[in-house]
Formats: sequence, C-alpha cells, structure tokens
Amino acid sequence: MSLDASWDEELEAGYIYLPDHPGAGTPGCVVRSIDVFALDERLRGMQVILDIDEKDRVIGIEVLR
Repeated sequence: MSLDASWDEELEAGYIYLPDHPGAGTPGCVVRSIDVFALDERLRGMQVILDIDEKDRVIGIEVLR
C-alpha cells in the first residue's frame, strides 16, 4: 500500500492520493465528493473533502486551508 500527496502553496491546497486512486489527471475517476464539514459542524479551520469513485471507495482526500 502506498500513498502519494501534493501541496500547492499558492492555493493553500493539498491532495492525498489513496491506494485505489488511478493517478493524478485521470479524467472521470471521481464521481462524487463529500465535504467532511457537512457531516460535523464542530470541525472548523481547514476544509476536508473526500473523493469517491464509482465503486463507492474513498480514493483521495483534498485539504484546503
């Protein structure tokens, strides 16, 4: 199992590629996203978004400052 991550200093955004992710730039691999803050309003500060594929697997995590 391996993870890959990227961080864009200008956008203050990062992405964690989980093992089932087909790779950066793969069109159509994310079919929906879940904003973690929508699940729990107590979470504040950074925004965390889970990317889900067609098999309902979490394939990536986006972090926005």
